[in-house]
Formats: sequence, structure tokens, C-alpha cells
Amino acid sequence: MNVGSILKYYRMKNDMTQAELCEGICSISHLSKIESNKYDPHAETMNNLFKRMNIEWEREIDTYAYWKEKLETFIMHSVYYDLKSMEQAYIELSSQEDYLQSTDLVNRYELYKLRFYLFKQDMPRATQQVSILKRMESSFTDYEKGISKVIHLMYDIFSQNFEEAEEQLKKIDENRERIPYMFEGELFYQKAYLLHGRTQYGKSTYYAELAVDHFRKDCNYIRLLHAQLLLAINYTNRDFILQAEGLFKIILRNAKMMEFDQLYQGALYNYSELQNRRGLHKSAYALLKELKSLIGPGTDYYQAVLIHLLHTATEENMEMDSLIDELDVIVERKKDPYLRMLGTYFRKSKISQQELFDYCEETAFPFLVKHGYIREARSMAWKLANYYRTIGNDGQADKYSLYYFIKGDEEP
Repeated sequence: MNVGSILKYYRMKNDMTQAELCEGICSISHLSKIESNKYDPHAETMNNLFKRMNIEWEREIDTYAYWKEKLETFIMHSVYYDLKSMEQAYIELSSQEDYLQSTDLVNRYELYKLRFYLFKQDMPRATQQVSILKRMESSFTDYEKGISKVIHLMYDIFSQNFEEAEEQLKKIDENRERIPYMFEGELFYQKAYLLHGRTQYGKSTYYAELAVDHFRKDCNYIRLLHAQLLLAINYTNRDFILQAEGLFKIILRNAKMMEFDQLYQGALYNYSELQNRRGLHKSAYALLKELKSLIGPGTDYYQAVLIHLLHTATEENMEMDSLIDELDVIVERKKDPYLRMLGTYFRKSKISQQELFDYCEETAFPFLVKHGYIREARSMAWKLANYYRTIGNDGQADKYSLYYFIKGDEEP
């Protein structure tokens, strides 16, 4: 407890000079040392100084303890991802921000404010908070430096500054013993997320499993679900079918029971990816239909689900007329050539295989390659390769197979 800082806070609040406060109690130089926390005053001196401002020192100790506990509650809500409670605690703490900034609680308060802004996806305030924290770094304890590194890593990932995030991760790995145990699970998760984005699914799986283990032992059930979802996606990309399916079922059950709508929707989408990968297109179609019913039209996410649903429908000639009509409305509104190309593609899939593959080869595939839609182009190349292989045209089949494999490392 920085007594001197609190004393200065109340002196400034009462609009008093140092001379007015210390007259008859101590010298101005003595008071300056107390306020700068260079000297711990005697109890009698401290009581007299606070008494002059009509403040009871014993009551002030209780006030400090109260706000320290409030801050610890804020931190716990942050660590355990209780966003609603975290926001309520933040409102309380921010009402006493001047007081908190006069105490030795300020560093952790400012650090967890950044984490709060990230969870709220308030990037302008998060960026401003990063600048504030950089000016405070010299006053951080080793423990606070460890917290700062992990939260700053989260900021770089949220900002999609992935190169900076990787540099930050290298610094963390060099001083691993300084990361508080409470943050190890978060560090494992963020590292797994970063590696997944680099399509290093094996390494990402390793760290996601560590995150799952840590969150489970810590009874951090919300972050456990997040880590399990990332792990299930990694299992899908590595064709660990049974492990992925088992996790998706657990996540869907628990997310629905705990009313985590966004997490439930993410699990539906990614489970449908697994089912399509297995050739269980009807199951994937049902999952996507449920997901589509849960999200509002007009958003980019709704559009992505609609397109994914249409692609799934083409696999087994499932109902898609109403879905194409919905896509037409979006095309008309956005005038997007990519969406217009997809609309034509889905219509031709209802006419004949020959007409569909002619369109893919002559128009759709060149369009996707030209405009950098690597993932979609690879998917189409795979279909064209299989088509040509079935009709015995090995030259064309090899051409599209080559594109599929060469571009694998470039897929986002």
C-alpha cells in the first residue's frame, strides 16, 4: 500500500498545497518524501496529516482493502471469462479510477483494462491502453511483466499483427519462468491459435491439448470450451475423425446448456466442416440449416453460412432453390462479381455435370485464381481433377492435382 500516493491524492482532491497540509506537523521536504513513497512516516504523523483533511486513517485502510478486493474480483472474472460480471466490476472500478491510480493497485488495474477491452473487441480503446501501458512498464514488478507479455500477445493477435505476435512469443519463450501460472493456459491457447493460423496443425494441436489440460485442472470451464473447439478444428484438419467428433459433441452439449450462443454457432459451423470432410453431407446440411436459423440475415457471417450450405447441398442434390434465391438478393444488393459467379455455379450444378464442369474450367476456376481465392480455387481444382480422372483424361487431372498440392501452403 503506497501511503504517500494516497495522501497526495487526497491533498490534491482537497485543493491543498503541501505547505497548507504539513504546517505544524512536518516540513515540506519531509512531506515530499512521504508523497513520493521514499519514506514511510510514523503513524502519528500520518494520522495528523489525514486528520487535517478530515479523513480517518483507519477508515482509509478499510477503503483500500475494499477496492483491492474489487480489483481482485475484476481480475478473476477476466481470467475465467465471465464477461458480464467483468463489465459490472469494470463500471465500479472506473468510477474510482483517480483513487486507484493513486495506489499500488494501478498497474494491475491498467493491465486488466486492456484484457477487458480485448474481450469487448473495442480495439480503439485497446490500442490507446497499449500506449498507456508502455509508459508504465518501468514500474512493473516481474509478476506484472509476465502478465503484460501475455496480454500484449493477445492484443497483437486480436489486431491481426501476426508477425509482431510471433516476435512477442519468442520473447516470452526466452523468459518462460516469468509467466504466472494463472496465465499459462492462456499462453498455450494463444500459441495454438497462432500456429493454427500458420496451418501448423500438428504443433497447434500440441499446445491446444496443453491449454485444454490447464483449463480443466483450473476449472476454467469457459476457456476450456474455447480450447476444446480449437483442438477439435485441429483434429479435423489432421483427419483425426473420432477425436474431432467426440469433442464437437461435448462442445455443442455444454455450450447449449451454458447458453454460449456464439460458441455454439462456431461449433455447428466447424462440425459441419468435419461432416463434409467425411462425406456425411446430409448431416452437415442439417447442422448448417440449424446454424442459419440462429443468425440474422444481412451479416457477413450469414452470407458465409449460406454459401457453405449451398456447397453442401450440391454434394447430394439437396434442396437449394430457396437458398439460391437468397443469394440472388445478396448479389443484387452488393453487386459482387465473386457472389455472382457463385450464383451461376450453383444454378449450373442443378442442370448437368457436364455444363457445371465446363463452367468451372472456362470461367469459375480462372476467376478464383486471378482474384486470389486460393482456398476456393483449390477446392474447385480437386473436383476438376477427380472429374477428369473419371473420364480418363489423366493430363487434365494431373494439371489440376498439381495446382491443388502446390497451393496448399498458401491457403489462408
